[in-house]
Amino acid sequence: MRIGLMVTLLAAGATPAAADDLAARFATRPTAISVALSPDGDKVAYIGAYKTGGYAVSVADLRTGDTRAILAGSNLDVVPRRCFFKTEMRLICTLYGLFKTVDYAKTSNFARVMAIDADGGNRKLLGEGVGGGRFASGVLDHLPDDPDHILMETDQGVSRVEITRGTRQAVETMTASTRLYATDGRGVVRLRGTGTADADGVVKDLIAYSVRPPGSREWKPMLRAALSDERAIEFAGFDADGSHLYELAPLDGRTALFLMPADGTTTRTLVYANPTVDVDGVRRIGKYRRPVGATFTVDRDEVHYFDPALGKLAAQLTKALPGHPDIDIRDESWDGTKVLIYADKGGQPGQYYLYDTATRKLGGLFGAYPGLDGVAMGDVRAVTYAAADGTKIPGYLTLPPGKSDARGLPALLMPHGGPTARDTVGFDFLAQFFAAEGFAVLQPEFRGSSGYGESFSAGNAFHSWRLAMGDVNDGARWLVTQGVDPNKLAIFGWSYGGYAALQANVVDPGLYRAAVAVAPVTDLELLRSEYSRFINFKLVDAQIGTPDNARAGSPAKNAARITAPVMIFHGDHDLNVDIEQSRSMVGALKAAGKRVEFVQYRNLDHQLDDSETRRDLLAKSAAFLRAAID
Repeated sequence: MRIGLMVTLLAAGATPAAADDLAARFATRPTAISVALSPDGDKVAYIGAYKTGGYAVSVADLRTGDTRAILAGSNLDVVPRRCFFKTEMRLICTLYGLFKTVDYAKTSNFARVMAIDADGGNRKLLGEGVGGGRFASGVLDHLPDDPDHILMETDQGVSRVEITRGTRQAVETMTASTRLYATDGRGVVRLRGTGTADADGVVKDLIAYSVRPPGSREWKPMLRAALSDERAIEFAGFDADGSHLYELAPLDGRTALFLMPADGTTTRTLVYANPTVDVDGVRRIGKYRRPVGATFTVDRDEVHYFDPALGKLAAQLTKALPGHPDIDIRDESWDGTKVLIYADKGGQPGQYYLYDTATRKLGGLFGAYPGLDGVAMGDVRAVTYAAADGTKIPGYLTLPPGKSDARGLPALLMPHGGPTARDTVGFDFLAQFFAAEGFAVLQPEFRGSSGYGESFSAGNAFHSWRLAMGDVNDGARWLVTQGVDPNKLAIFGWSYGGYAALQANVVDPGLYRAAVAVAPVTDLELLRSEYSRFINFKLVDAQIGTPDNARAGSPAKNAARITAPVMIFHGDHDLNVDIEQSRSMVGALKAAGKRVEFVQYRNLDHQLDDSETRRDLLAKSAAFLRAAID
């Protein structure tokens, strides 16, 4: 099959910064973080950067080329995060915002669901609680065969909500023990998760799943799992006809995808298992969000397609596009004739395309980061190195543009956040920025990273911080064997990565010439206390471990061991890591007579999702690192 290529990218609203200002260019936020195709395939809705610190929903008419921003929000406002087309002319969008809690003066978040016309008119908030309660709901089922309603989780349970007037009718009642509901994709609530709590309201470490067989209202018990077990059973929705459930469950030390009858029996049929990594989900597209493949990550995000035609199409598109990028099929029109494609290659920013199966034409839509057009990217390669105990640690090495190896270069370790997360060879604005600044950047996938199987998870990288920090620092030593200057090693991290940037210096004083930590956890006992008023306290308590483990694993309790100068950044509305974590670390470093610089950003949360702020962070980090290693 021959595929014709037409590339006329739609404008996505980005204004590139001055070409010589690398910090500004790499601080440019994406113009498309969520893209949805309309039922007819004639429109796309996408959410992208708005002004310096917000996001906007834009709708592009692919027939006329017209693009219109229909909804926008900025920092400390309500911002759009996800949208889908309910009909060709009406969308449903999920919005998020921040507010100060009354009880203990902390920032918290809330969700809203809004119906809005494709031209921006006729806005209606849906599923709000009595009295306009902040914690409205989420969408459970799009109900594509019913143009007037959706199913939502509300304060009452599950409700059928009318999308123009906002009226609702209860479908399922929420009880104190209910943890989740899920539908079969055809509007019927078929899966339920329940749990119990102690007398003090703290949840027990258990969730019990029940299912309704096809055509039945009776709940049939299925399986039970520990909430604290990140590798326990997880359901990934129903199959196309609702007769089976997809289940993510352990197999030979890794997570695999199974099918289980949706009748209360627990016989499993293996759907897909990868020999090297965990399967992490099911890709769904189209009118009924039909399951088309199993998702997993080796060095990039991949899909094992159940649908042979889609798998063949992905392979053909890879051959047709310049540079032969990796292809990810994201969505399709309701009749399946138009397919939304995302294509990226190595560390390059990706591009969105639309493929027409009737004409066999592939048309360009827009790039994810048009603000980086014309900026050379560094080569990203998958590497492995040996930890002290012989374990092979994967990682990703980004070299400065034009460089083929790391010899003679300064180097930056960049451990990821999470800690149950992982990196890929895909575009990373931080790694590419520091590579453009001349650093060889290593992103070590230390033990505790997700996706590499049960033995590699090490339980948890806070509980098993010694293993994780050993792997990070062994990565620095490996870089020296690759020719980097041993006197020009530094480390940078965000969130858990920020914790690692500090704790790695506690474990190995003198290994690094500088450390930069963004929104870091620094005191594990403080982290434990922060969750003391939340219902998941016991789960967090178990992850942190004993008081001795927490004390030895807290950079703020061991600041005197750090010899490298430290720079710390934090937003004062951080929901993930309280800013008191950074303030505690700064105080401890100053008390120990250490060099520390602290930058606090007002009215921003954990992601520091603001272009000017990110520009400031990148520029100050680069200057700090350069001053330390030169």
